[in-house]
Amino acid sequence: MARPFEKLPPGAKKHLEAMASNGLLSESRAADALGMPLDQFRRVLREHKPSREVWDNALSIERDNLLDALYSKAVEGDVKAAQTLLAARHGVSEKIPQEKGERLNITFQLPAAMDAADYMKAISVKQEALPNE
Repeated sequence: MARPFEKLPPGAKKHLEAMASNGLLSESRAADALGMPLDQFRRVLREHKPSREVWDNALSIERDNLLDALYSKAVEGDVKAAQTLLAARHGVSEKIPQEKGERLNITFQLPAAMDAADYMKAISVKQEALPNE
């Protein structure tokens, strides 16, 4: 039985960054490309900080490439791409109000609860006799 991996193998940084640049980065593909079982790959990322940093850097490359592609689409006039970028990078969305001052607040104040006897007194109505004219 082979010894479990304690860190990513040599050359993993270069290999993972290339995968990220080509849009092929996923845990399962990365583990397979590095010759590691997926469970050991995940454990190494969890327990070995330098390996986690290599993985995070590769994810950053992938994220930057995706944002660049999205930006290109937005500049070309793709409204959905522009909306997505505004929401993701700048927190601007058509679903939430832009200014806090534009919100309407309504407050309801309910009376305190009554015991049963007081409630019955409050709802009982005495009929008054109408004057006979």
